[in-house]
Amino acid sequence: MVILTELAIGALIGLIISTTGVGGGVIVLPILTYFFGLNALAAVATANFLSMLMKVSSSYMHFRLGNIPLKGAAIVLAIMLPSTFLSSLLVAWLGSFPEYQKTVEWAINLLVVAAIIFSLYLFVHRMFYAAPIQKNIAQGNPFQTMALPAVITGIVLGATGVGGGIVVLPMLLRYMQLNIKQAIGTSIVVTTVLSGASALAYAQNGYTNLKLALTLCIGALLVMPLAKYLLIKLSERAFQYMTLLLILCSAIMMTLKAIMQA
Repeated sequence: MVILTELAIGALIGLIISTTGVGGGVIVLPILTYFFGLNALAAVATANFLSMLMKVSSSYMHFRLGNIPLKGAAIVLAIMLPSTFLSSLLVAWLGSFPEYQKTVEWAINLLVVAAIIFSLYLFVHRMFYAAPIQKNIAQGNPFQTMALPAVITGIVLGATGVGGGIVVLPMLLRYMQLNIKQAIGTSIVVTTVLSGASALAYAQNGYTNLKLALTLCIGALLVMPLAKYLLIKLSERAFQYMTLLLILCSAIMMTLKAIMQA
């Protein structure tokens, strides 16, 4: 019964991640905390490892559908990878000291909430208020345009496990001016590598629950055909509203968690 429950939860997480890019951190973290009883550091470590496993198949699916501009993905990855790995190492190192563990957990939750709120602002602005593609962004130097946002996003991803749909996706929509399906595909393939780097940093201190992550991943693989069908059939506007709804739900869940642990 426990295995079936884990597979079902993994299937739900996999469907959300594959179709919206949201879920690697803000959906998985509350689930790992409330349903499986992991502490903040173990939840972040396991969420990063699980995100990497789930997004390998999702990345391939989006590549086959033509949703990943390879040059843009490579630029974002090159900028974000160092900051993601280094921030993961720092948090894992600080968490290894018992006297700092509670402070680190509180700081992780606070950073997650701040990232969600800012990303929600970027996403809503793009959906309802942004003008057509800005020439200075579309024609500027990609490294200069993406440098600061990508470094900050990498730090947030490495420290909290929150990445694809919450911080990377709005960044891609705002600063690279991709359409929603391209942004989802790019965020998934980028965070596959970044989550792997972060998971490696946390694994050195033994925080990752490998068995649970593998079971949830198997559940996610079962729904890949359904995710592909939805990506083909649903409109971009539908994906925008689905993603916005998930970000709102994530903001509420993580805010309540931060308040309860304050």
